[in-house]
Amino acid sequence: MSLIISQSEVESIDHVVTHLLANKLVIMPCDTIYGIVGIAPETEQDLKKIKGREETKPFIQLVTLEMAKTIAREPIDERILQAWPGPLTVIVKNALETTTAIRVPADAFLQTILEQIAKPIYSSSVNVAGESPLTSFEAMYDRFCEIIPLFVQGNTQQGTTPSTIIDITTTPYRLLRQGVLNVNSLLS
Repeated sequence: MSLIISQSEVESIDHVVTHLLANKLVIMPCDTIYGIVGIAPETEQDLKKIKGREETKPFIQLVTLEMAKTIAREPIDERILQAWPGPLTVIVKNALETTTAIRVPADAFLQTILEQIAKPIYSSSVNVAGESPLTSFEAMYDRFCEIIPLFVQGNTQQGTTPSTIIDITTTPYRLLRQGVLNVNSLLS
């Protein structure tokens, strides 16, 4: 059975960091909605298997601002940097000439985890591909308790709307998913 801890517990960050560094997946609040998270790129195949996701669809990576600047092949638009940390996911060209979806979360809990791990972590909604994201902690636990070893329960104010996603590899930028953040000013 999976372990459930409260995000407010003193040891919660240590538990999450230990699990992630052991290449285990965790379900936890991700400052927009709950997510299934794991270290990138080590847990990609496990995450795809659990999600039933096609091989070609990549996962969003939660990063620090410094990580974002090193992942992006070109300097990131100052207007985007001003929107971070926050609920904005940006598709950037990376050093391999492919693309990566990155987001700098505003949540201090996530920022601390990212700083301690010093690597990006994948974040994907808590669901199986093709199903709606689960927003009830109990439903998440019931669905994934046999598969995910650690669940972090956030507060009752946890969001239920995902991040906004824009592709900045094109001009003008392209809106891929309207989420929490209004980005109309970035699209012109």
